[in-house]
Order: sequence, then C-alpha cells, then structure tokens
Amino acid sequence: MTDLSGTKCPVCGKPFLPKDDIVVCPECGAPYHRACYQKVGHCLFEDKHGSGWSWEPPQDQQTDGEALRCPHCGHSNAAGALFCEHCGTPLPRAVENGGTDNSAVPPYGQGPTGQRPGQTPYGQTPPNGWPYGQMPFVFDPMAGVSPDESINGAKAGEVAKVVQSNTSYYLPVFVNAVKFHKRRFNFAAFLLGGAWMLYRKLYRLGAILTVIVLALEITGQFLTARFSNPLLLQIMNSLGFSSTTSLSMQQMYQVAGKVMQLPAGQQALFFLPEIMPIAVLVIHIIIGCTANKMYRKHCVGIVKEIDASATDENEAMIQYQEKGGVSIVWLTIALVCSLIASNSIYFLM
Repeated sequence: MTDLSGTKCPVCGKPFLPKDDIVVCPECGAPYHRACYQKVGHCLFEDKHGSGWSWEPPQDQQTDGEALRCPHCGHSNAAGALFCEHCGTPLPRAVENGGTDNSAVPPYGQGPTGQRPGQTPYGQTPPNGWPYGQMPFVFDPMAGVSPDESINGAKAGEVAKVVQSNTSYYLPVFVNAVKFHKRRFNFAAFLLGGAWMLYRKLYRLGAILTVIVLALEITGQFLTARFSNPLLLQIMNSLGFSSTTSLSMQQMYQVAGKVMQLPAGQQALFFLPEIMPIAVLVIHIIIGCTANKMYRKHCVGIVKEIDASATDENEAMIQYQEKGGVSIVWLTIALVCSLIASNSIYFLM
C-alpha cells in the first residue's frame, strides 16, 4: 500500500498519520479519512471521473524530503523515520551530502536486541510482518463492485448514489441477484417491517404495510381487552376457579371445553387475538424475503428517472440527495407508532 503519511485529506485538510483509517476512491484513487468520506458521502473529484484522471499527491508533498528505503524489505519510508514501518528494521540516517550512515543498521541484518528484522526480541514474528500484527484497513464503499457494473440497466456507481448508506452490503447483493439470481434474506427489513421501507424511502409500500401491521396489533389488543379476557374470566367464575391463581392441567381442560361450547362467532373472536401476532410475523417474513428485490427496483427506478430529467450533473446530485439515502425521521415515527400499538391494551382496559 502507498505510504500516505503526511499527505493531507482533501476534506478536513489534516495530514494522514500511520494509525489513521484511510479509504481510497476506487475511481480516481483519492485518499480520505473514513469519517470524512462518510460525512461527505462521495468523492470530491467526481467531476473528473471517467476522464482518465487519477489523483496524485501535491507536488510539495511529493518532494518534501527524500524517502528512506528499508535495506531489508525495500519498503519506502517517510524522510526522518527511524524504523521501517513495514518490518521494524532501523533505517540508515541521511547525511547532508545525500549519502547514508549505515552505522545505524545492525550487522548481519539483526535488530538491536539480536532478533531478525520483522521479529520480536523473543523470536516471534508478528502476523503478516506488520508491527503489532495488524495491517491497515482500507474501506471500499463499493465492496469490490465496479462503478460501471450494470444493475438492471443502471450503473452501480449511480445506484450507490441512491443507496448512500450501507452500500457495501446492498451493491454486492444487487449484483449477485442480477448475475447469479441469488437471493439474500434482509434481517433488518424482517425486524423493522414497514418501518424499514420508510427508512429506505419506499414511502408508499412502507406506509401501507405499516398501517396494516398497526391495525392488526391494535385490533388484537382491543379484542383481548374487551372480549377475550372478560369472557375467560366469566368462564372461570362459572366453574368456580380463581383468577388470581394458576390453573391446573385438569382445570385448563375444563375451561377449554367451555370455550368450545361457545357459538362459532364467539369462538372466532376469542381466538382471533392469538392469530393476529402470527399474521404480523408472516408479513415480516415476506418483507425480509422480498426487501432486497424491492429496494433494488426502487434504486434503479430513481437512477433512470434522474438520468431522464436532470439537465446537468449538479441538478442530478441534488436529486440524488433528495430521493436517495435514508430517512431517520420516518423510521422514528414508525417505531414510536409501533410501540404505542403494541401497548395499546393498557389504554383500552
């Protein structure tokens, strides 16, 4: 990996440090702090993408000091470095006439405590040769998907502008679904249901499913509070059972026998509150199975709509920001409504 130490982040202007988490634009190679890239949401040099231009360090940073090459592994280190950042070997000190003082390098390629370069003093080599056993992590927002990859007629790079959040999950899922017809269950959509769709700005379908689920939950709570519980207490009192103590197995059979003697309409109303949660679960399972496909069609549709209506790149970017991404507000509203509906029995009693 190219040593970016000292190079300034295009967003915040702060120089990169060896410990920084750096991401690189897959299109032009421009480096960013991961937090800065996520904050902006796109490469600052997008206007140059597709022209063959690639990012290069500023000239003053390229010539700021002569890089020191490690005599053991050949890694290029920043000027003034005392040890190789790759293998830990002490580096020769630069002298004024452009030569090097090799007295800093221990004889026979050994470190200051007698170990071989890249080893700890007790002969244990860190994994991958990196100090502390860790390699720097480079975040790829496209998750290895080419920006020119076609997803139902739309470029993956354009689809990423719609997704914006968690592109590293959705882009590979979309590509695998189109190329290999592989389906993947979306657990977030399964857990949140219609709220997930509102979060991903599938407003129409999300609103419909959210209303259906809320109606089922409130109806079940209403029937429980106003019909099932009073009827159950009435049956228990008629049999002489106390409602404050647990029923034995024999007593439960007697209660069930009384329930089965009720008219068919009353039996349906009695058991309906038990069926409502099952119906909600089935709806959530269906959403989890179909969420990725619906969201893919939604994103591709937005890309094609913007391509057809936008007159220039600036207008297109504005539309991507408005129509793409996520909505925390609608997610919060849906979750609050769901919480109220699931506890509505306390308001109905």
